[in-house]
Amino acid sequence: MTAIKTKAGLYRIVVIHYLVAALCFFSLPVMMLFSLKAFTGHYFHPQILAITHMAALGWGTMIILGASYQLIPVVLETELFSRKLAWVSFSLFLPGLIALVYSFWVFVPGIHMQCGAALLLVAIILFTINVYLTANKKKQQSIHEDFIFSACLCLCFTAALGTALVFNFTISIFSQDQLHFLKIHAHLGVVGWFLLMIIGVSSKLVPMFLVSSYQKTKLLSFSYYLIVSALLLFLVDSYFSGINYRTYLIALLGVAGVFCYLLFIFKCLKSRMRKKIDVPMMSTFLSFILLKIAIIIIPFIIYYHLKNNPVSIRYSLIYGVLLFMGWITALILGQTFKTLPFIVWVKHYEHLTGKVKTPMPADLFNNSLLKIQSLGFIIFCITFIPGCFFMSQPLLYTGISALIVTAAMYLANVFIMLFHKTKTYGKL
Repeated sequence: MTAIKTKAGLYRIVVIHYLVAALCFFSLPVMMLFSLKAFTGHYFHPQILAITHMAALGWGTMIILGASYQLIPVVLETELFSRKLAWVSFSLFLPGLIALVYSFWVFVPGIHMQCGAALLLVAIILFTINVYLTANKKKQQSIHEDFIFSACLCLCFTAALGTALVFNFTISIFSQDQLHFLKIHAHLGVVGWFLLMIIGVSSKLVPMFLVSSYQKTKLLSFSYYLIVSALLLFLVDSYFSGINYRTYLIALLGVAGVFCYLLFIFKCLKSRMRKKIDVPMMSTFLSFILLKIAIIIIPFIIYYHLKNNPVSIRYSLIYGVLLFMGWITALILGQTFKTLPFIVWVKHYEHLTGKVKTPMPADLFNNSLLKIQSLGFIIFCITFIPGCFFMSQPLLYTGISALIVTAAMYLANVFIMLFHKTKTYGKL
């Protein structure tokens, strides 16, 4: 972790992303509370679309963009190409997000929704250019770089297709049904953007945090080619034929890629020098479990879809909840407290190293709040997800209440870290 250096300009752009993402995360259970009935119906519901895009863009993507400006230079072992470009991207992304989510919530297709989608698309393209030019400064290419840049390209395609779908509400662009392209849009985002980016960054950071001696990347190479192949096959096959019996084989190919990644993580865990697993890493490992559960649901979605059984809609909704509010959220809730404390620590204490006694990065956040956050999230998972399946309002209300507690504890800890004042404990 000593490779993480934070210049003043870079620090500001990183932490503003963390702060806005935390606020977006807190808004999610509030939005869910006012749209409870939507979770017992079809996933193509205006309020579900608003919540999904707030979770995917305001929560997941926002924090990944911010963390990327700090962590991609670490992973690629080079400096970020442009902090100014990062600020321009953020200044377009935030108003685009607000316009899009609001337009979905009230469902008024038109100029506001279109402007929001267009601003997001431009912001994402600028982010991708910044990542590409950053990676271009590095002479030797790595599998981590392949994951990261492929993820950025997929994010661009996801945003481009999403923008086209938004315009399609008022201008006839696609001859086929909107839901047909929505599935392609969703999997481009989930698999192409989130999965590839998370694997690319976490496969470098998890061994670092565990102090693992396992350095082989063969499993990661298998993972990359299997997942990318599965994604491309799914996109082509879904475009021409929709979901069919071949989807089982394509899904199996992608699952094999995820298995290779999880096997890599297991080998890192097995060879770790740091035997104690702290709360943030436990949350990270919980995210892998939730990802496995989501994968298990895929065959049921395909089966019931081929049978034209409406229960496929319910499974699809649970699948989405497991991915966005389960896997991605658990990972962020854990890794925030491995990355942000160190980023803040470097700003306040790096120049004092060797001169005076200073706090450790783990001392910069409130551990009690972190434990309450973790407990709240576990309660959310074991109540809200079954509540979606059984359409039980008591379970849904319990889950949302637990998520509000989780988000409040997370937001409070982010504020504690970002407004930390430098403290010293005397000379060495």
